[in-house]
Amino acid sequence: MKKILYLLTALACFLLTNIPTLHAQEEEESFRLMVFGDSLSAGYRLQPQEAFYSRLEDALNAKGYDNVKVINASISGNTTAQGLARVDKAIEQKPHAVLLELGINDVLQGLSLQKAEENLEQIIQAFQKNDIPVMLIGMQAPPMSSVDVRNQFTQMYKDLAKKYKLVFYPFFMDGVFIERFGVMDMKYLQDDAAHPTAQGVQVMTQKIMPTVERFLTSLED
Repeated sequence: MKKILYLLTALACFLLTNIPTLHAQEEEESFRLMVFGDSLSAGYRLQPQEAFYSRLEDALNAKGYDNVKVINASISGNTTAQGLARVDKAIEQKPHAVLLELGINDVLQGLSLQKAEENLEQIIQAFQKNDIPVMLIGMQAPPMSSVDVRNQFTQMYKDLAKKYKLVFYPFFMDGVFIERFGVMDMKYLQDDAAHPTAQGVQVMTQKIMPTVERFLTSLED
């Protein structure tokens, strides 16, 4: 009887001692994909499970990427300057790869697009210097912007993607932000006509998934 109690005690000690190690191994084995953006990816006015980062993880898991953990590093209202100010903290989380989605708030606040491009470039450089691959997600300036601003904003993303040889998704809200005959289609938009509903996030996730898969596949080469 004493021998059995001794064996049970030893087994319990072994399990208690090794639980943290086992959890650490599981965490290390996960591929940490960070979403570094603003309200569009943070899930503004949505439940956490409805936000883009959650939907993306679900979609990836459903496609067999069951070891991918999507990290939310998006903050509503962030400009590119605010993103740049916190990029070092993001790097401290040790992501394996990053989806970069910033810029629309610079346009909405009337900030310099040249400066926005410089900020994005420095964010990209910061991640790449730490051997963290970046996929760039673009946006489009709102319809009320001038033609020059809209063209410059779109070109900004294209130029950065080309310069840094990034996998690039041109328009994050493709299929959600739809203008018909000068009137905004509100089917997948919240009442502010700027942020996606939960259903809108599902559309965005479905549309971006092939590009995210291409990005992840490129990391295996």
